[in-house]
Amino acid sequence: MKNESTELATTSENGLATVNLNGNLPDLSKAEEYPFDLMSDYWTPELPMESKRVFFDKISTRPVLAQESDEIIDLECAFFLEQTKDGLKTISNGSKRLVGALQASQIKQGTPLLITFLGKKKNRTNQYKSDSWSVKPLKISIG
Repeated sequence: MKNESTELATTSENGLATVNLNGNLPDLSKAEEYPFDLMSDYWTPELPMESKRVFFDKISTRPVLAQESDEIIDLECAFFLEQTKDGLKTISNGSKRLVGALQASQIKQGTPLLITFLGKKKNRTNQYKSDSWSVKPLKISIG
């Protein structure tokens, strides 16, 4: 989809309209909402074998609260779209192993995936444990 413009509004590549605030504004009480939420939830699985069927969106940084302090840090996270009963929801996770696996596999935006949390696994280089994951592409039928 390419950008389309009128005097009142522009539709961008993501399909969302923006309105010229200096003109006559449309009545929002008659506007329909899109079936997705722009808020992103940080997914922190609690139990091994917890999984999600998602569409990969992107890898980007987001501000998160550091585990060791009350400091806000920028964490490289994987972002996904999850289908819910209320429409699409954006979720993210900043596990280095998950982000690294997606980058190493060069997963493209829109790829359907089954992501399963396998639990904590002891690191070889130190005494800490890291999240362990399974990432499997999903076969879908289109059409």
